[in-house]
Amino acid sequence: MNYKFLLFSFLFGLGALSYYLLHKWWLNVREQKKEAFYKQDTNLKKFQDWLIIIGFAIASIVYFFKAI
Repeated sequence: MNYKFLLFSFLFGLGALSYYLLHKWWLNVREQKKEAFYKQDTNLKKFQDWLIIIGFAIASIVYFFKAI
């Protein structure tokens, strides 16, 4: 077992989880101040955030299987 890759897998998983929580917090702030933001910017940021979260999750899975 390669512990370096296992550590990377754990860190990417932690990164995906923390970015998801940050994204949820950001959405709640956006909802409270609706009039101050444009809908187009919000939709683009949602898409970008989900791409980053999915990328972290995929990297975590890949590193996990490399560790085994």
